[in-house]
Amino acid sequence: MKYTQQQPANKQSGVALITALLVVALATIIAVNITERQQYDIRRMQNLLNNQQAYYYAIGGEAWAKGLLYKDYKDDQRKNGTDNLYEDWAQPLPVTLIENGALSGSINDLQGLFNINNLYIKDPKNAADKKQLTEQTRVFNRLLAILEIDARITDAIIDWLDNDAQSSTNGAEDDVYLQKTPAYRAANQMMNNVSELLLIEGVNIKIYNKLRPFITALPEITTINVNTAPAEVIAALSGQLTLEKATNITEDRGSAFNTTKDFIDDTKNYARDKNKYEGDIATLIGVTSGYFQVNSEVKIDTIYKQLVSTVKRNTDGSVNILTRAPKDDQAITRQ
Repeated sequence: MKYTQQQPANKQSGVALITALLVVALATIIAVNITERQQYDIRRMQNLLNNQQAYYYAIGGEAWAKGLLYKDYKDDQRKNGTDNLYEDWAQPLPVTLIENGALSGSINDLQGLFNINNLYIKDPKNAADKKQLTEQTRVFNRLLAILEIDARITDAIIDWLDNDAQSSTNGAEDDVYLQKTPAYRAANQMMNNVSELLLIEGVNIKIYNKLRPFITALPEITTINVNTAPAEVIAALSGQLTLEKATNITEDRGSAFNTTKDFIDDTKNYARDKNKYEGDIATLIGVTSGYFQVNSEVKIDTIYKQLVSTVKRNTDGSVNILTRAPKDDQAITRQ
């Protein structure tokens, strides 16, 4: 009889125990979720802080480059120097340890490349402008031949840059671009970035990736610095040079050419026709540069940031930042 009376109490105790266990389990699950969410939020915040810190370190890479380029300017003032690959600015910044990471950087001479905006003509009626365009077109067409690219794209590039709406023989103007989807117009001005080439009729990704290592887009007509130019660009300067001879020139470039005359005199023996050689290149080349590309790479914890800046060194040695953007991979692989 007593056993029967205790049954409800035991059942109540069992229910209470199960309820308590469920409450504890639920509380544990909630606590774990709160902890995981908190850890996620902490990690996300840490990544945001690391990303911002990496960006500022990359900006510090710009300051490092500006200091080197100004120092080079002061040194050149004292010795009437040149810009060449043996100077301090041309040596990469070795990996430097920073808090929770590392920083590295490099400076490249953009005037060692062919400036695509050299194909821009301000006034087609001006004799000097027409002469300049003719000379630059020859150089660019030779570069295309070296890279085995169809030279018909030259007309389309010139049409993209010039300020008229008249298509040249193999060119394209608004009448072509407005039929595309989406439709757009020719820029009719200098390029801000060489990636604009991908908008031009006849230029595909394969062509762009072949050209990209040898061209730049600078905001004015520039000469090519023969102290820093690669063999392909050197060969494009004159019809009297082959790529093989230009490669010999760059390989034998043991020290800087102090003047353009030094370059012509020292490389004349490589030319097919020595008498025509100087006339081909005299106005196209230089031994100093004013435009550079600064590459900054920063790793902090799991964050990796690359920043590419285009800078201009002025005649007084001061350095201005013209553009700043995340680094591309030079070659574009997507359509």
